[in-house]
Amino acid sequence: MNSLRNLTRCRRSIHELLFSLQQSRQFVTVHTGILDKISSHKNSNNIVPVNVNLPLTWSVCCYAKKAGKEKKGKISSKVVKAQLTQNEIGDILDLDSVKQSMQDVVDKLKDDYLHVLNIRTTTGAFERVVVHTDDGRFKLSQLAQIEKKSPQLIMVNMSSSPQYTKQVLKSLSETGMNVNPYMEKTTIFVPIPRVTREHREKLAKDAKKMFNQTKTHLDGLYAKHTKTVNSKKKTHSEDLIRNLNSMILDIKQERTAESEKLMEAKQKELLGE
Repeated sequence: MNSLRNLTRCRRSIHELLFSLQQSRQFVTVHTGILDKISSHKNSNNIVPVNVNLPLTWSVCCYAKKAGKEKKGKISSKVVKAQLTQNEIGDILDLDSVKQSMQDVVDKLKDDYLHVLNIRTTTGAFERVVVHTDDGRFKLSQLAQIEKKSPQLIMVNMSSSPQYTKQVLKSLSETGMNVNPYMEKTTIFVPIPRVTREHREKLAKDAKKMFNQTKTHLDGLYAKHTKTVNSKKKTHSEDLIRNLNSMILDIKQERTAESEKLMEAKQKELLGE
């Protein structure tokens, strides 16, 4: 009798548990074959024989309700750029001067692409060549007389400034115009290469070289300006210094991207694409 009461009490407790789980909206799987076995062993007096050794095993698996699927949305790739006014920046740095210094570098590249790097070289391209000397920087037109002797030959007369002949020769070799000048006394001769596919490809490579020089120049300006900003860390807030450095980086990246677009357009022009 005690065994039957215990089994009945156990069964009632389990049913109460199942009801509770259903009320909480859980998913429940119950193996109840044992109850059928217990019932099948009852005699007419509803008494389970004591010598019946039945395993009383219940397997209750509760599964949490699946959470609703979250709506998939595109992850925003927008980066909020730091924006500071000159009043907020104060005396740390002249932001307009930073912008102008970097824009000047891009403008020089644009000017070189327009007047120096061309399929058909003209005397005007040579006049704009910058010559670096111990006395400063000069345009070639200030140091020499430039004359086109034939469609394939430019003559540079250095008789008025013979002391700069070697510097002029070096500058002409590094113009990116794909020329190989040579010197005779105070005169420099510059053979003009014929327009071939090889010549076009060489000019396109020179366009990339000019862009790399511009990029290096912009990196140098960025390093210079951020050094100035970082030197003010002791007297200004950390957030202000960080935001200002971020703004300078944005300016440099914008000018670099602009320069790269100029290069790509020039290369297409030179290659005839």
